[in-house]
Amino acid sequence: SVRKVAVLGAGVMGAQIAAHLANANVPVILFDLPAREGDPNGIVNKAIEGLKKLEPSALATKDRVAYIDAANYATGLPRLAECDLLIEAIAERMDWKHELYAKVAPHVAPHAIFATNTSGLSINELASALPAALRPRFCGIHFFNPPRYMHLVELIPQKDTDAALLDALETFVVTTLGKGVVRAKDTPNFVANRVGVFSMLATMAHTHVDTDIDCGDARPAAYRCVCS
Repeated sequence: SVRKVAVLGAGVMGAQIAAHLANANVPVILFDLPAREGDPNGIVNKAIEGLKKLEPSALATKDRVAYIDAANYATGLPRLAECDLLIEAIAERMDWKHELYAKVAPHVAPHAIFATNTSGLSINELASALPAALRPRFCGIHFFNPPRYMHLVELIPQKDTDAALLDALETFVVTTLGKGVVRAKDTPNFVANRVGVFSMLATMAHTHVDTDIDCGDARPAAYRCVCS
């Protein structure tokens, strides 16, 4: 039963994932670094205000932000114990994620699920930075941008992920968040991005070039034909 969620990272994806949880009446604690000046939660508060201005709207109604609390990694980590699900959504840097995991791991509740929103980093390698006791509760949960409107969510287990936990997480994502789930293997870029990259490369490979264009014309290089 997921009654409260922590989202780690108040960037574009993290803030919008928090918004979609709020749309589903799920209370969220949104985390980020402490601000260097003023309110320590200033970075998160700015992200929450930004949600009200997005088009298309990340919020079902602007008052949904009442479901989102602001916190920071310096003073707010004990609040992680309140949460049944943690979703990490910081930048795609393995070293940054490992550093964050070391900070938050001691505060994760014994029953909580810990998931990463990485779009393609190895889930097994990410899990290696966690204590052994937490690894069975760790997996990937990849939302697509914008999370409110994109139906697909990828769930990616790693070698130690508990199967029943993954089933429970899928039930929450489908029934509470209204998403469609595909389970992916821990391969680079998982399912959707692999298909997307292949499709782009296939399109490029099959693109026909007009060989009647004079290749010696004076147009800028970006507009000249590339004849085969």
